[in-house]
Amino acid sequence: MRVGITAHLDDAAMDLCRRAFATDTLYRADRTGGAPAWDESFAACEVMFGTIPAAWIPRLAALRWLQLESVGYEYYRDASALIRQRDIRVTNLEGQFAHPAAETVIAGILSLTRGLDELSIARQERRWRSLEIRPTTSLLARSTAVVLGAGSIGRQVRQVLEAFGCRVLTFARRSLLAELHGTEQLDVVLPECDLVIGCLPSTPATRMLLHRDRIAALPPTAIVANVGRGSLIDEDALAEALNSGRLGGAVLDVTHEEPLPVDHPLWTTPRTILTQHTGGGHREELIDKARFFAANAERFRAGEQLRGLVDCQLEY
Repeated sequence: MRVGITAHLDDAAMDLCRRAFATDTLYRADRTGGAPAWDESFAACEVMFGTIPAAWIPRLAALRWLQLESVGYEYYRDASALIRQRDIRVTNLEGQFAHPAAETVIAGILSLTRGLDELSIARQERRWRSLEIRPTTSLLARSTAVVLGAGSIGRQVRQVLEAFGCRVLTFARRSLLAELHGTEQLDVVLPECDLVIGCLPSTPATRMLLHRDRIAALPPTAIVANVGRGSLIDEDALAEALNSGRLGGAVLDVTHEEPLPVDHPLWTTPRTILTQHTGGGHREELIDKARFFAANAERFRAGEQLRGLVDCQLEY
């Protein structure tokens, strides 16, 4: 079996892949320029590991299985018809980012609810602001949260919030785990929400779900967080609400443009934490990606159901 690897891996993760495919032929992409470079050897590969450019799909004549190094599928929207026509199986890293992403978004929310963002600045300024900040703090234990999405990240976020004693409602059109299945139901509960946390993929149905009117419907103390995809939120409306004091804060791991342009208003909006798409990361992230790929390769060889199989029509 010929296997092409374009994923960003360190030496330890690459060594694991070599051991897992010891009897196969491996081709590794040149990433010296940052993005993976095309190699003619990939055309004969039955398996590819990495979030490859969609433009490569027609050139990968032997491809049977594409293992993404992320969760998002939106990059392949224009290639979906060809992927379905050739019956190429596409899998994502299902569940790999649930714990780190949930911990990141909860850390950001707690920073705002417990005043840590302001206290950090006060420390740098050597100012004692206890009497000023203490009365402004709030509790997750008395909060109502809406989690947008019932995938692995959304489920983990909900579990952590409930451990704090937070009342949680999940919005997801298809999941039986959700209390809210339509936007009409979502619109009813938004005015009573303390937290709205986006954990959704980018699809036609989720883009700009948190538009201007929905942001305006939130209470002025509400916090908006997003650890899914940046396309979920109307960023202009969000920035206006934060600047005018009509919103309590924002925790954003993802944005429409990444890196965020230096003149983007979200750099300067108050009570805003930008975690710069680090939410899914941790020290063992790369080796965990390789482990996931190796385990899925065993399933592929055995003709078993692959983990993280993407529905190319639903785009997740």
